[in-house]
Amino acid sequence: MLAKNLTDLRKEKKLTQLTVANAVGISRSTYADYEKGKSEPGASVLIKLATYFNVKADELVSGLVPLPLFRQPRQTPRLLDDVRVLPITVDSQQRENIQYVPHAAVAGYLSEHNQPEFIGRLPHFRLPKLTKGSYRAFDIQGDSMPPLHNGYVLIGRFVEHERDLKSGNRYVLVVKNQGIVFKKVIRTEKKSGRETGSPLILVSDNPEFLPYTVDLADVLEAWEMVSFIGYPDVYQDATHLLNDRLQVIEQKLNQLATPD
Repeated sequence: MLAKNLTDLRKEKKLTQLTVANAVGISRSTYADYEKGKSEPGASVLIKLATYFNVKADELVSGLVPLPLFRQPRQTPRLLDDVRVLPITVDSQQRENIQYVPHAAVAGYLSEHNQPEFIGRLPHFRLPKLTKGSYRAFDIQGDSMPPLHNGYVLIGRFVEHERDLKSGNRYVLVVKNQGIVFKKVIRTEKKSGRETGSPLILVSDNPEFLPYTVDLADVLEAWEMVSFIGYPDVYQDATHLLNDRLQVIEQKLNQLATPD
């Protein structure tokens, strides 16, 4: 499907293979192999090709639509989709960056999270000791997930497919018409006994916030929490609370041990 789409789109625009190859920074012979189906582009080249032809990358790979492909209605990629391409940026050594989504960029991220141009404008950085994968950083808002609250930055690993969501783990979810939420995810089972495609229950660690459900069809992206950076507006240290309680227990034990 990719080979046919590339050929049809190029011919529709009346372009030569050399023109397309130069536009995305590859040789003509390499691009010709894509059209012949002898090889397939890597993620970075695929994104460049999709951008050049003004189509979605998943449409380019698997779209079963008639020519011209770019005239067909576009659909926002979702977690349920089998083929999704994640826009990324790399440093001078071709190492993948961590794109940072500050609170001010949340509204834009909801509508343009799959647009390479938007992702390229986001701040980015790198962290050591992260395992293989793609990562994003998100500002934490509110106090529903202690000890993380306003001022913390969460680091999440990209979840390829909804079947990879693990019940009980914490995720940043990009949810259609809701925005970006950080919650513990509980998988539910359909009557058939399978979790795939069933609604998700989102649970806060703060018991003052009630759980609620979201439809998997509305989940556009999921990022599993792997780390966080703390820049809290108000310092809260759960260790102090624990120490206080231990001191109270110790005092009561001493009182019991002291003879009258």
